[in-house]
Amino acid sequence: MLPSSLLAFVAALPTVVMAAALPELPHDVSEGGIKWTGKIFKDDKKPTVLYGEIEDILDQILALNPNYVASEVNPDPETAQSALQRRVETLTCATMATGGQYDITAGADHLVSVGAQCETPAKQCRRMTCKNTTGSYLCSEGNNISLSCNSLARIVRRVNTDCCNGKDKYGSNSSGKSGHIYNDRIWSVWVGYGNCGHSSSSRPTDYPYPGGSPNGVCQN
Repeated sequence: MLPSSLLAFVAALPTVVMAAALPELPHDVSEGGIKWTGKIFKDDKKPTVLYGEIEDILDQILALNPNYVASEVNPDPETAQSALQRRVETLTCATMATGGQYDITAGADHLVSVGAQCETPAKQCRRMTCKNTTGSYLCSEGNNISLSCNSLARIVRRVNTDCCNGKDKYGSNSSGKSGHIYNDRIWSVWVGYGNCGHSSSSRPTDYPYPGGSPNGVCQN
């Protein structure tokens, strides 16, 4: 029979391994993927950094904390800066190949589900969400940009709600959605087509409007 001291050491091993594993998330943001920074447990002393598309990041978070609720662990109160940010946002529709409205909604919901902060490197774009043939992108026009994931969800929803609401020549509602929002030429959020098999560092301008329109055209 093993000595009690050795048994105690062995019993503690899983905890030690998990504690050591949390910081070991090697990934260079320049290789692609949104950088997510936030707490995974409410009592965490330091934030965790994860990389990838939001759907993958959410899976990573839930694997560590199946009871994770963003609004409880990473509360995101509305600030005066957030209100100012909205006043300098410029919406333009039909700026890239289209995405599907229901998949856009799902992407926005995933951004809310992770909460905390989403970041993209300086003068680069990162695909935030991707489902089927629909994606959303955060692009920096200068320095690296870190924004509330909840704010990004709101912007994605605005494009989905306010763009491509016209009818075609047959009277049918527009099925495709496409647009971007610029914030004082500092950053931009694009919503439309996404190929989940392409690099998450793909730029939305790689998919110019109207493209192949697998999700339909944007009728304004």
